[in-house]
Amino acid sequence: MYKLKLVSTVFVCGALFLSGCTSTVKSVHRDDNVKVNAMEASSVDFKGAKLRVGVVNFENNAARKVRDIEIVATNILTTMLQESGQFIVVPRQDLDAILDQQDLSASKIIGPNTAIHLGKVLGLNAILTGSITSYAELVESSNTILTQSKTLVAKVGVDYRIVDTTTGVQLFASHGNGEFRKTSGGLLGFGSKSSADTSLKDGALRDALAKAMNKITGQLTSDLWSGRIAQIKGKFIYINAGKQTGLRIGDTLIVQELGEDIIDPQTGVSLGRAPGVVRGKLQINSFFGKNGSVAGVISGGGFRNNDLVKLQN
Repeated sequence: MYKLKLVSTVFVCGALFLSGCTSTVKSVHRDDNVKVNAMEASSVDFKGAKLRVGVVNFENNAARKVRDIEIVATNILTTMLQESGQFIVVPRQDLDAILDQQDLSASKIIGPNTAIHLGKVLGLNAILTGSITSYAELVESSNTILTQSKTLVAKVGVDYRIVDTTTGVQLFASHGNGEFRKTSGGLLGFGSKSSADTSLKDGALRDALAKAMNKITGQLTSDLWSGRIAQIKGKFIYINAGKQTGLRIGDTLIVQELGEDIIDPQTGVSLGRAPGVVRGKLQINSFFGKNGSVAGVISGGGFRNNDLVKLQN
């Protein structure tokens, strides 16, 4: 009878032990993403002119060449910009089509002439691009007599930059790091997940680019927004931006000519456009179409198609 109770006790304890040691997986981003979550929550109430931006394919300059990591980075940043509610993001296929026509690569995109050309053709206010500078994976293991746990760690380094498509000038450049940890555990002999896990790469990139978004949104403010006079018909002046951009009835626009393209005499490369002469002011009176507005003259004159318009602070 005593042996029967002992066997039963061992069996129950063993069952409880096994149920407590089944394989588990836990994924962890770095704690500083809390700030990013707060930023994303507040972006829902964003008010102001939304910049029209495009994201050009990142480059992979990491010593360890991970397949398609630059494409994943480009897609993640594009999605984050869209979800922020602060930007109008031009579809990637539109950017790629123009780059293919001009026989250009991402590495040449930050040149002033190319940036200005893309801004003109696609109506962009800014271009974002960058490169993967480093990527590494490592394994941290912890074993006991009957159990094991393994933490897979991915670390990534990212450079990113912003170019103003009106002037062709690089507005901002920075570097960021991301980390992603995935812990799995189970009974010895049953093994844990392999390190050939794409979620590691994706998680590290999301961490790095989520933190980058704090800096990007701090640089790409409504003050940088500009639009163009699309057409003038009598007293009606049609603007290539409207409600979708975040303009409001009664907003005042300052109109100025595009300004002269300044060329470096030593290199022959454009340094960007000089500030144009201010022609006058307009007021938004109504909206039309998907994202257009109709303005009336407040002051000034001599307005022309393609003149630059900016919101008055």
